[in-house]
Amino acid sequence: MHFAKFVPEITGFRGRLVQFAKIPPLLILLAACSSPVSSTGSQRTKTPESVNAQRLITMARPPILAAEDASDIETVRRLISRLTPSELLDRNGARLVDASELPWISGSQTGRAFLESRGNRILVRGKPAERCPIAFADAAPKTTPLGDLARTSLTRCLQMANPGCGCEVVAFNSALAVPRENISYATGIAARLRARSLGVDSLLVAEELPDGAVLLRDLSKTIGTVRVSSDNIVEIKLTDVDGVFTGTARDVGFRRGRKAQRIYARNDRGERVSLLIGFDPDELAEFAGAWLAWPPDA
Repeated sequence: MHFAKFVPEITGFRGRLVQFAKIPPLLILLAACSSPVSSTGSQRTKTPESVNAQRLITMARPPILAAEDASDIETVRRLISRLTPSELLDRNGARLVDASELPWISGSQTGRAFLESRGNRILVRGKPAERCPIAFADAAPKTTPLGDLARTSLTRCLQMANPGCGCEVVAFNSALAVPRENISYATGIAARLRARSLGVDSLLVAEELPDGAVLLRDLSKTIGTVRVSSDNIVEIKLTDVDGVFTGTARDVGFRRGRKAQRIYARNDRGERVSLLIGFDPDELAEFAGAWLAWPPDA
């Protein structure tokens, strides 16, 4: 978490105390919520023990299972077909860890879907994740070769991807296929809410609930909830406002395992809400003004 946009550089011990006091308390809270070494999910998102008890192989240098375009898929299929647990465990730095030690795998809905799958299973994500907002788990019976499953999943991922995006295998069966530092997961992320007609313009914390909804809160109370469907239709319910705001979410990419989205919605009275979820505070400081403006095509 970078506070450079909010705290000027200063010298002197007394000055540091004064300037630190100016850091918005919500940003301090977000820094605590978004540590990449935090374990799985928040207190609101409990993962079943049977899921967390699974063990996955992690490697210092995992095999590269990524496709920049369709021409790479066959290479990935052949490579993943040859990888066995015994061969992976023989690699330098390989070890078995509990799923609870892998934050995005055990803390996100997508990761939990992978852990709860049976048979051959695979978890894929857009690459680079910061601007390629795709992630899903696939599974097939053990009779389906893992290589065939990888080919199907990567093909689907590339078809869904934005121009300039590739896709990578994050995990398969009982192995993690990316470095552990690539699967951090923020339990609380920044959200910026603006509704001019309601007199609202606030920096909030967004927490994912077990059912996939997102809870918006400030330091003292719940502000509202956000639900996004699989086709990015949004419903926002604000605590002190009657009715529901409906609109669409525009996926941007992932930040510390959480999807960054620009959301625009309105209620039956035509009152508008702009909501940014998942962006780093330094991004918000630089771009929030433009992103919160109501787009012509919303």
